Amino acid sequence: MLELLEQLFRQVRAYAQSERFAGSQVYAQSPEHTTMQFDRDAEDIIISGLIDSGYGFEVLTEERPRFTTAPSPTHRIVIDPIDGSNNVTRGIMTAGVSLAVLPIDAPIIGEQVQWALVGELFSGTVYQAQRGGGAFRNGRRCKASEEKDLAHCLAGINFDGRDVRTIQNILTRQPIPAEVRRTGSSAIDSVYVASGTYDAFIDIGERLTGESFLASSSIVLEAGGIVSDHLGKPLRPITNLEDTFSLVIASTRELHKAIINKISVH
Repeated sequence: MLELLEQLFRQVRAYAQSERFAGSQVYAQSPEHTTMQFDRDAEDIIISGLIDSGYGFEVLTEERPRFTTAPSPTHRIVIDPIDGSNNVTRGIMTAGVSLAVLPIDAPIIGEQVQWALVGELFSGTVYQAQRGGGAFRNGRRCKASEEKDLAHCLAGINFDGRDVRTIQNILTRQPIPAEVRRTGSSAIDSVYVASGTYDAFIDIGERLTGESFLASSSIVLEAGGIVSDHLGKPLRPITNLEDTFSLVIASTRELHKAIINKISVH
C-alpha cells in the first residue's frame, strides 16, 4: 500500500513540474471556497490511480462528495491533493500531498490510520508510516525530538485567522518558544514534528479540517510524538471534511503539557 501511495505522490509531483501545471487558473469558486485547477487535476490523478490499483476504497477528498471505487471497499482513504494551495498560487515553493488509508470500519483518527504518506510537492521529500512500524523520511527511520522545554523549542504556529488572544498569550507570556516558523501548509508543518524539524506545531481556533492533518498526525504518532486538541484531549473522529479542529502536536509529553498549560491560562 505504501508503494501505491508513493506512486500517486510521484505522479502528482510530475504533473506539478509539467508545462500543463497552471498556478493561477481557477476551477470553481464560491463565497466559501475556491478550487484551483491544479487542486482538481491533482485529485483526478490520485483518484485515477486508486481506481487502477485494484483495491477497493471509500474516498474522502477535499473537492468531491464521498464516493467508492468498488462495490464493497475494504479501505478508506482521506486525501488532500495539494495542501498549501495559496503558496502554489503565489509562487511559494512549499506544499504537500497528504494521503491516509484506514480500514473501512475504523474511526477516522490518527491512531487508526494503517498507512500514511505526506510528500513535499516541490522538494520531493517523502514522510511515511505504517501502523506499528515507525515513521520514515526519505526511507530512513525518523523520530520526534526529545525537547521538553518550551523556552528552547522551535514551534510551528498557524496565524491564519486563528485565535489571536491565544496566539498573543503563547508569544508574549513567559516562557515563550525559542523560535517560531510557518510554512503555509498545515500538512507539512504537522509532519515536521515527526522528524524533529519542529519540536511542536500549534493551530488553535477550530479552523483546521481533517484532510490536512490526518496523515501527518499518524506519522507523528509513529515517530513518538503527542497529538491532541487545544484542551489536551484526543482528537475526536473525523466524520466529514467540513468539521473543524484545533491541533496541538509536540515531540514530548513534557513539552505538550507546557503548551496546553499556556493555552489554558487564556
